[in-house]
Amino acid sequence: MNALLIINPKAGRARGPAGLARVVRALEQTGLAVECVQAAEAASVAGALRADLVGRVPEDTRVVVAGGDGSIHAVLPAVMNTPFPLAILPLGSVNVLARELGIPRSLAAAAQVVAAGEVRAIDLGVADGQSSTGFGTPVPKQSRPFVLMAGVGFDAAVVHSLAPQTKNLIGSFAYVARGLAVLARYRPSRFRITADGETIETEAWLAVVANTPRYTYRWRLVPQAAMDDGWLDLCLFESRSSAAMLGQVAAALRNRHTTHPGMRQLRAGSFRFDCDPAVCVQLDGDAEGMTPLEVRVAPGALRVVVPAK
Repeated sequence: MNALLIINPKAGRARGPAGLARVVRALEQTGLAVECVQAAEAASVAGALRADLVGRVPEDTRVVVAGGDGSIHAVLPAVMNTPFPLAILPLGSVNVLARELGIPRSLAAAAQVVAAGEVRAIDLGVADGQSSTGFGTPVPKQSRPFVLMAGVGFDAAVVHSLAPQTKNLIGSFAYVARGLAVLARYRPSRFRITADGETIETEAWLAVVANTPRYTYRWRLVPQAAMDDGWLDLCLFESRSSAAMLGQVAAALRNRHTTHPGMRQLRAGSFRFDCDPAVCVQLDGDAEGMTPLEVRVAPGALRVVVPAK
């Protein structure tokens, strides 16, 4: 079996030549034939990778991403709706998708999953971003797949305000520190949300469209979400007051938010967000423009390698 290794040399244990050699050796020790592609920004190889997958790469190849959720997100356009399974070596700081799929943190154990794991089809979300403000006429932008979540509002504002080098330097602590600073001055917007044709309007400060239960670490923002159910799940934080916002955050951190005042949960195959004023958008933790935004589910669009039962 072949492994096409996409490795981010800036991600955790993959840093530097020694880190690269360690990753390649772990895969080769399982019997895989490894071809390596290095990319400080995985998105820079996504287009070329897609062309290789359909024209050059052997059919028994597994595309291996050695890095974190950002590296996986960047490679999604290349592997979605192809027969080539995506395998994960979780070398990032949080590794939400790897945790959700049960991929072990140990490099040697994760390499064994790459070689001997079974293939499972999961859903993706697809975001169609827009370049306008308020409730104005949208100008469509390029579609972008995501596997974890699309954040609209506060969490996206935090992501947009972080320099990439800051995230690389101090990892997940950067989000916590920056989040506290942004929360102190964040103001809600008027949200118009269309879910499978049904529209609601409300004041809100955060909306998260989830494809998985886990938002980060042990925080399960949408407990009922599943990666293979053909749906997307929305967790909406409606705005009432600064004190209410803090109460919602506290409840969410304790996983007691689903029945908390001002929290709303919806399930649909597609969502559209129009916000006045416009708010930031993030996909899988990466900054991705502003609202208006449309997201839709792509059932079974990604094949992933998971531990064998």
